[in-house]
Amino acid sequence: MYEAHFGLEQRPFGETARSSAYVALPSRDAALRRVRYGLEHGLGPALLYGGSGSGKTLAANRLAAEIAAPTVHLTYPAMPAVDLVVHLAEEFGGAPVAAPTMASALRRLREALGDHASRRARPLLIVDEAQLIQDASVFESLRLLLNFHTDGAPDLALLLVGTAELVLQLPAAFQDRLAARSLLPPLTEAESATYVVGRLAAAGARDRLFAAEALVDLHRAALGVPRRLNHIADLCLLVAYAESRPIVDSRIVGVAAREFQVDPLAA
Repeated sequence: MYEAHFGLEQRPFGETARSSAYVALPSRDAALRRVRYGLEHGLGPALLYGGSGSGKTLAANRLAAEIAAPTVHLTYPAMPAVDLVVHLAEEFGGAPVAAPTMASALRRLREALGDHASRRARPLLIVDEAQLIQDASVFESLRLLLNFHTDGAPDLALLLVGTAELVLQLPAAFQDRLAARSLLPPLTEAESATYVVGRLAAAGARDRLFAAEALVDLHRAALGVPRRLNHIADLCLLVAYAESRPIVDSRIVGVAAREFQVDPLAA
């Protein structure tokens, strides 16, 4: 709606989970470097966690793009262990599993991973919203998948993504094997400004669209949480467009922040 008014090619704060939406920030880059090192060197599974709206899925997608390995991004892990293994076997290229049992599913998955290993590829499994896993047998199945080896290192790289509750849910046997554990904290004031300006630039912005003090107020209103930044910044541009303003100032941020707070769907 407001894109033409601001000379933008697309909505800057719309699709936020694509790897192309990633903006390099010190806290995010440091977390991804730790996770990537452990995964690429076959040191064990890795854990990426943070609060709701902290950008975990975007960071995971960015990591997958950087690693450039065959990837399965599982977004609903709360399924029986045998269904999970059947799904992974088929997603990684295994033949369909007829009348599946855990044994037959594991055999198909092992064959599929072995085929990737023969091509010198280590597939990546991202288990998103992993805090939803309530069945200990699912964690045990995921742990056992790391025992598939061809040339020393595991044939599968595993990244668990979730909220802080996940840290407490992981069984001790899984905790002991973690190669990296990275927290995505709220953004700093400087990171929030860099994030907003970066998303605007990626959308084609050529001029400053947020006053310096507006960026400070935006960070405070969003508490440094990327999802909240997206919602409030989007509302800011909409309000500025409605008022035919060329730039977002602190007053507009205040209006957008109040609207965000009273809209239960925005949070």
